[in-house]
Amino acid sequence: MPEPLLPLPPALDQLLVIRRWLELTLARVDERITAVRAIDEERARRRPPPEPPCWWVEYGIGVSRRPDRVHTGACKITNRGKPATRDGVLEILRTVPSVIACPLCRPDSELGLLDS
Repeated sequence: MPEPLLPLPPALDQLLVIRRWLELTLARVDERITAVRAIDEERARRRPPPEPPCWWVEYGIGVSRRPDRVHTGACKITNRGKPATRDGVLEILRTVPSVIACPLCRPDSELGLLDS
């Protein structure tokens, strides 16, 4: 049996006292962990959610992974894609013929592409 880091007393009653002290100390540590986790969770709930991106590019499924559709950042019909800049979305709409603007959130209208 390996030698412990701290020498322990040989008497059973002393060992039982140490064991009980360790149990009580562990219970206090567990209580503190629970309290700190509750504080952290409350702080996380109070934090406002991150703002959605202003623009969103949805990509097709498959090997090519080409841009498929563009959305405003607030659009709720997609969860596949990447955030984009205004200039990036304009470039995609102007140069990629197969890309469409979402008919629900109408990013082309918000970008001023339909205001002629």
